[in-house]
Amino acid sequence: MSIDLNQYEVGPIKKKRHSLAGRTSIFWHCLMTSLAGAPSTHRLERFDKSIRLDIDTTLTGEDVILVACDKVYFFNYAVPFLRSLAAVEGTFFVHMHLLDPDADVEEKLRQLRTELGNTHLSFGIDTLFGLKLPTRLNIYYNCSRFIAADRLLELGVGRLLILDVDTIMRSSPWKKFDGFKAEGAFVFREHAKKPWYKILANTVYLQNSANIRAFTRRFSTALLAVLATNPTYHIDQIIPYYLLKIGRRRFASVFAPVPADVMSLSYDPAASFWTAKGGGKHADKFQSEIRSINKAHRTSADDPLEEA
Repeated sequence: MSIDLNQYEVGPIKKKRHSLAGRTSIFWHCLMTSLAGAPSTHRLERFDKSIRLDIDTTLTGEDVILVACDKVYFFNYAVPFLRSLAAVEGTFFVHMHLLDPDADVEEKLRQLRTELGNTHLSFGIDTLFGLKLPTRLNIYYNCSRFIAADRLLELGVGRLLILDVDTIMRSSPWKKFDGFKAEGAFVFREHAKKPWYKILANTVYLQNSANIRAFTRRFSTALLAVLATNPTYHIDQIIPYYLLKIGRRRFASVFAPVPADVMSLSYDPAASFWTAKGGGKHADKFQSEIRSINKAHRTSADDPLEEA
């Protein structure tokens, strides 16, 4: 069972800000979640019931890359992302959080499991059913992977790297986290004035430690609580900023900046992967890279959507 998407808005959000009242509400939820000895789990339990997991190999102790997408982003970006990973030396585990996919997506996933010899592909199908979601549904789309991250850590994954799905892999990012002293990492933007721009959520690194599990439980709980208030703008960056600010005594030494040579928005050849922000995914350079990746992996079973 899934929800009726016609009752939601899924287009770009034009008003890219949180009002004072909105920021106050978000901070209050973050504060209450942080002060709770054991954050409430009733929304997480409803989230779990809305997910159908398909994991064909154990993820316990493994390094896992986590991405999320709907059907359109799956064919436009997830498929070339996975294919770019296939060209990288090494063996990889990828978990995809799929938002209300159809049979075409599931069929393509099973095809990719055969096509991509170096990648163990697992996925969770999010029916969106039973959750209190915002009217602007893409707000949930953007933060669902961070709720899924909490559940994957509970399943026992070793390390998580949470990425935007519009990513092109160039080399293994895990090598750059070997010897990394911090337990987690965000892309911090200290120069930004607005709290929703202080953290860039396109690359998040998490070890499976007690400190990280405590943080991700607060993160997922706060996300679900704020989603239920029908926010008007994205919350996947402002909430971790507030949680780290409130919990700085515990988390100041837990998190560090993502190493500079891991991710690039400007096609740095030394970066492990390239990703696009906002309209950058439609730029000629990024689309040219995607076309090259898909052409290199073209098969007779390719979905017609990939020809666009």
